[in-house]
Amino acid sequence: MTFIFAGYVGHAQINLSGKVVDAADGQPLLGAQIVVSPSGKGTLTDDYGSFQLLVDGDDKSLIVKYLGYEELLLPVSGTTSDLGTLQLTRSNTTLDEVVVSASAKNFKSDFVGSNFRINPVTLQNINPLSTEEVLRTIPGVNIVGDMGLSNRPNISIRGSWGRRSKKVLLMEDGTPSAPAPYIAPGAYYNPVSDRITSIEVYKGADLLKYGPNNMYGAVNYITALPPQKPTLRLKLTGGQRNYTSGLFSYGGTWNQIGGLVEGVYKKFDGFTDNSSVEILNLNAKIFAQLSEDQSLYFKVSGQFEDNQASLSSQTPFTFETDYTQNPLDADQFTMRRYGVDIIHKYIPNQNLSFTTKVYASDFERDWWRQVTAKVKASEVQDYVGEDIFQDRYGYLAGKTFGDEDYVIVGRVLNGRESTTDSRWIYRVSGIKETIKAKWEAFNAPSEFEASVNLHRETFKDVLLEADSSRWARNGRTTTDLWYRLWSANGYIRNEFHFGNLSVIPILRYEHVDMYRQNLLALAQDPDLQSISEGREPNVYNQFLPGLTLSQSYANGEFFGSVYEGMIAPSKVFGFLVEQNGIVTNPLAGQSINIDPELSWNKEVGWRGSLLKNCIQGQLTYFHNASRNFYAGGRNEVFSELGKINVQGVEMAINAELFKKNDHQLHFLANVTYLHSKVMEGRLEDKDLFSQVIHSTATQVEYINKVNANRNAFEIYVDEGAGETLLTDATIDAADFANITKSVITFGDNGLSDTQAPYTPKINMNLGLNYDWKGFSSGFNMQHVGKQYTEFHNFVNESADGAIGELPSYTTVDAFVNYDFNIGDKIDATVFVNGKNITDDVYRASRLNRATSGIFAGGFRQIIFGINMKI
Repeated sequence: MTFIFAGYVGHAQINLSGKVVDAADGQPLLGAQIVVSPSGKGTLTDDYGSFQLLVDGDDKSLIVKYLGYEELLLPVSGTTSDLGTLQLTRSNTTLDEVVVSASAKNFKSDFVGSNFRINPVTLQNINPLSTEEVLRTIPGVNIVGDMGLSNRPNISIRGSWGRRSKKVLLMEDGTPSAPAPYIAPGAYYNPVSDRITSIEVYKGADLLKYGPNNMYGAVNYITALPPQKPTLRLKLTGGQRNYTSGLFSYGGTWNQIGGLVEGVYKKFDGFTDNSSVEILNLNAKIFAQLSEDQSLYFKVSGQFEDNQASLSSQTPFTFETDYTQNPLDADQFTMRRYGVDIIHKYIPNQNLSFTTKVYASDFERDWWRQVTAKVKASEVQDYVGEDIFQDRYGYLAGKTFGDEDYVIVGRVLNGRESTTDSRWIYRVSGIKETIKAKWEAFNAPSEFEASVNLHRETFKDVLLEADSSRWARNGRTTTDLWYRLWSANGYIRNEFHFGNLSVIPILRYEHVDMYRQNLLALAQDPDLQSISEGREPNVYNQFLPGLTLSQSYANGEFFGSVYEGMIAPSKVFGFLVEQNGIVTNPLAGQSINIDPELSWNKEVGWRGSLLKNCIQGQLTYFHNASRNFYAGGRNEVFSELGKINVQGVEMAINAELFKKNDHQLHFLANVTYLHSKVMEGRLEDKDLFSQVIHSTATQVEYINKVNANRNAFEIYVDEGAGETLLTDATIDAADFANITKSVITFGDNGLSDTQAPYTPKINMNLGLNYDWKGFSSGFNMQHVGKQYTEFHNFVNESADGAIGELPSYTTVDAFVNYDFNIGDKIDATVFVNGKNITDDVYRASRLNRATSGIFAGGFRQIIFGINMKI
């Protein structure tokens, strides 16, 4: 016991210390309130759940409070200094949406199967510009980069096609956050990283609980919960390229009611010319324990963006000449999104609970993009004219050009550049009821869970063309499509416990009813009889079974699961006809019958701790076998549905190398080995000969691929008399010049060793973190192996950058943080972060292929700032 004698009346003071954790899983609770009586002095637990408090010798009791947990009352005496570990019991009415842990574990204990979590401490150290910056460190995740601040993230999990994260389920506080999860799951909304407190990535059979697009994985963004003590928070960040971010929040807990209001403003000039972004996010949430058996959660949010965002980017020539160039100054992406979640939980008795969730979102975006052309670098000045050349292409003046040097420019017609607008409007709403019950089965404890969800989506897809000026923001309508969908879905799940063995079957059911209408075509029909004419319906039902086994022991757990996953037919392939494996657009009188993309997914793994908790980690082997594979890339479609296998190993380690006298040194390693293989299918690349400008190298490579396995390629040529099938045993450069279409057959009768795009074999993140009292620092290295970008698996790069292998790359990030107090009421942290401190600029993707060419990644970015809590 330590005594500190005050300078008045001689009263002894005691330095109390302890740690507050969740009683169920031992995870530390950050921000728990500690109050002693009768003096009323108090403090909050730190990022590791620990606290120290100098109290008067007359204080007799201590109360620990944390939102969603039962209060803990302890006696305090003059012989007490170290209270040890204090366990708080989660209230029956607590919702997962309001609990955030700072555990050093890199997994969520109550999710059965492989998963990975980024805790608040890690997020605070990284101070990410975007959520993609954090997600790329997670095993099994690959980021298909296209610059910006991940407003439109491109996340691949276990080999999924990464463009706009279309095959990944994105959630915010447990609710699907994509604009339209079934019809249009592309992630054109993403929460700003500043207000994210934790990130969880789920895989395995329990994915079937969460929603559609459960084949590969799910990302759940966890936002801040209301603090226990009324707190004003202000975080200000600045950095290179006019990076500015400000977060303001105020919240607290009063009489079992927690509330938080928050606003984030973010602005950035971007890494290339004409790539700025401005974002405003506003949100508020309330959690109220209404009684001992009821609680209510309410959350409302709005996000507004104004970006200079381009789908077009670099050719190999412009990338090597000046990778910061972007001449498309009239491209503009604007959006707004409103969202609301209401959750009510009712506990009739200790073994039964009912949770009702109501959710809705309203999203609208306009993306004005310049019409582009690919022009030889030597001809740019003549093509665009002197004024435009001097304004945006002056860096080309005086240079020497080769015959395969191209530049992506704004198309000039009649002396003017022009734009098109992709205008999308989404509205989503739903209600979900979840029942949980504890019961006994086979003379052992058992936990039953069932859920029913009614879900509705509408999507309006409009395309405008404006040829008067590239600055026009209205034009004539060339496309007007209307989509509507409703779904009745749900699952039943049960955990059977036999000692340390758990057997968990789960079954998900999806009933989907959707249709599409071409409103522009219908408007030109004077004989319309009703608003329902022209509807193209697609109705399907799908059962998705799964089974998980888990064997726990003192310091860990072995697990394995198998389940059938699904990717919902979206606007891309949801309105097609499939007959005998052949996929076509519907003809008159044909019924749309395309099925979801399906897969059998298996995993086996271990998670836990070793060497007296000095090492926390997990290791998983997985195998995904997908079928009904239709859309695999930008304009790469399977006319005969494909089968693709992906397998690999994921490893995550957090090792405590040293801990003594407040000094801590941790080693972190997250590694993925991945192997993909296209097993079956026939694919047509619709851009390969109509849009791609080939280099001599890609031309020779294609000819060699065809001649090495002629039976795998069905080639069509046009020699002036129309398109015909080329039957020559081999092809040469003369044939290549006339090719109009190429169809590949995969499998035993075709190409048997082709990899799926964007599936690097190695993805690795290694780091060291050092902490001493209020000081913390560290660095991490990210290495991504080489990866193909299309199903032909071209190694060489085309002249326009549309195709070709991406070389491997390595980046290094570093951080320094220092925590300190200003007076008695202000806790502050100053920080400096270096992103890609070696300034390694690399080819990040060819995300839009013939439209975009190369998207660069990397760029050194230094940021600094202060985070204050009052």
